[in-house]
Amino acid sequence: MEIFTLNFFIALLIYLLGVASPGPSNLAIAHTSIYAGRKAGIVFALGITCGSFFWGILAASGLQPLLNKYSDLLYILKLLGGLYFLYLAFNSFKMAFNKQKRKSVDISKKRVSYPKYFLFGVVMHLLNPKAIAVWIAIIAVALPNESLNTGSLYVPVIACLPIGIFVFIGYSFMFSNEKVVNRYFSFKRYIDSIVGTTFSVVGLKLIFEEK
Repeated sequence: MEIFTLNFFIALLIYLLGVASPGPSNLAIAHTSIYAGRKAGIVFALGITCGSFFWGILAASGLQPLLNKYSDLLYILKLLGGLYFLYLAFNSFKMAFNKQKRKSVDISKKRVSYPKYFLFGVVMHLLNPKAIAVWIAIIAVALPNESLNTGSLYVPVIACLPIGIFVFIGYSFMFSNEKVVNRYFSFKRYIDSIVGTTFSVVGLKLIFEEK
């Protein structure tokens, strides 16, 4: 049985493009890095990675039928996820209308709770059950037809892990760079408004989409 086929590498490319494209997780990493510093951004990114790969392991373990059977549990997760994204949207809009200047932000004097940021990252992805559908698609593309057996199902998940870590931590480095942060504060109101709108759309979609 051949696992590392062309389809396998196409699946990895799909995953790379998916995690690298701007989305709620990357926007949250960027905001955390800007306001709490690089270390907090990295810890938050690692939390998101853990949450994401929790769903990956679930998908590889074949628990999708179980989640389908207990649809009420999935619906509750969607509601909680929607509320959490609306909470993030509220904070983003609050920042957008806060006339805080870059020079007044001194991260070195802040007491940063790294476990809190890690937990926030984990929760952000655990409350996004749509992630399991993405993982199922990745596994299906990477290991079609006869390759789908118990052992090989975990290979794409493991292969995607370093890609996810690299991309998510890369965002934290990028948005804790002084030049990038200064540029952000030049367009602060507009960027924070876009972030808030994005989180609002995601939150409302999770809450109001059909059960």
